Amino acid sequence: MRALVVGGGIGGLAAAVALRRIGAEVKLYERAPEIGEVGAGLSLWSNAVHALRRLGVVERILAAATWFETTITYNARGRVLSELSLRPFAAAVGEPSVGVHRAELHRALAGALEPAVLRTGRTCVGVEAHPGWAAARFTDGSLARGDLVVGADGIRSAVRAGLAGAGEPRHSGYAAWRGIARIEHPALAGGRALFLMGRGAQAGLLPCGPGRTYWFLTRNGPAGAPAPDDRHAAALEAVRSWPAPFREAVEATKPAALLWNDIVDRPPERDWGRGRVTLLGDAIHPTTPNLGQGACMALEDAVVLAASLRAEPDVERALRRYEDARRARTAFVQERSWSLGRMLQWENPLLCWIRDHASSSTLGRREAEELFRTLLVHRLPELP
Repeated sequence: MRALVVGGGIGGLAAAVALRRIGAEVKLYERAPEIGEVGAGLSLWSNAVHALRRLGVVERILAAATWFETTITYNARGRVLSELSLRPFAAAVGEPSVGVHRAELHRALAGALEPAVLRTGRTCVGVEAHPGWAAARFTDGSLARGDLVVGADGIRSAVRAGLAGAGEPRHSGYAAWRGIARIEHPALAGGRALFLMGRGAQAGLLPCGPGRTYWFLTRNGPAGAPAPDDRHAAALEAVRSWPAPFREAVEATKPAALLWNDIVDRPPERDWGRGRVTLLGDAIHPTTPNLGQGACMALEDAVVLAASLRAEPDVERALRRYEDARRARTAFVQERSWSLGRMLQWENPLLCWIRDHASSSTLGRREAEELFRTLLVHRLPELP
C-alpha cells in the first residue's frame, strides 16, 4: 500500500507513523523547508497518551513530560471554584495526563520515521481521486501518485479545499497569548494544573516538562485585531489583579517568546473524504482549545485510520470506515469546546456569577466528571 500524507505537523507525522506500523509505504509532504514545530505547550490527556502508546512513541514523551493529576479552577479573585481528580480516568485507561512542549511531541513522532519518508519544501495545491488511485499536486507542477492520500495540512488545508471548496475558519470572538515560563511553579507541585475563569478572559497553567510551565491567557476582540504593541506588558496588565501564580508565570516569560493568535475553528462537517482521499486532524475537525483536545484528537485519528486500513483490504471502504468511526467523537469535541469557550468569555457580571456558582455546585462537578470521562476514557484499536 502506497500512502501519501500531506502535512508535517503532529497529525501528519502521527498518521505516517501509524501507517508505517501496518506496513504501508509512506511519503509525507511538508511545505516548510525542514520538519520542525513551533508553539508552546500541550496538554496530552490520558486518551492522547493511550494513542501514543499505540503509535509506539509513548516512552520518549513521558520522559520529556510532567504528569498532572488534579485540575483546580479559580475565579479572578482567587476563590477556588472546583477541584477535579484525574486519577480515576488515568486508572481506567491505564495512562496519565501530561503536559509537554509541542516540539517534544513533534520530535518524538518525526524520530519514529525513516528519513526517506519525509519530503520537505513541497507545497500541495490540490488532490485528485481516481478509481484505484489518488494523487497530490504541488506548486512545482509535479504529481505524486499513491493508493490513498491523507490530508493533514491544518485548518487551511489545501486537500480539504480541493474536496469541499475553500472557506475561511470561524472566529471565536477572542484571541490568546501563549508562553512558556522557565520555571517549575510551586503552585503546580503535586501534579496540579490550574485554570481561571474571569470576565471576558480565561487562563491556564500547566506543567510542561522539567523546568517549564506553560500558560495561556485569552482576551475578547474582533477577528484580525492586531496584537498589542507590547505583548508582554499587555499580558501583565491583564493579570495584574489575578492570583499570584498567573501573574508570576507571565512575569517569568521572555517577551520575545510570547505568541499571540486569534482563536478559530470550523463547525463539524459531514463529508470527510472522497474516493481514496481522506482528511485528518485540524484539516477536518479544528477545534478551539478550551478542552485541550486538538492534538489529542489528531493522534486518535491516526490510530483509527491505520487500524481501519489494516482490517479492510478495500481502501475506499476502509477510509469511509475510519471517517464513520471518528465523526461523532470529533464533532462532540468541536461543539463542546466552542460552547465552553463562549461561556468562559462572558463579560456580563451577572452571567459570570451564575457560571461560577454553577461550576462550584455539586451538579457542576458531576457534569465535569462526566465530560472528562467521555473524553479521557476512550479505548483505541491495537496496531502491530
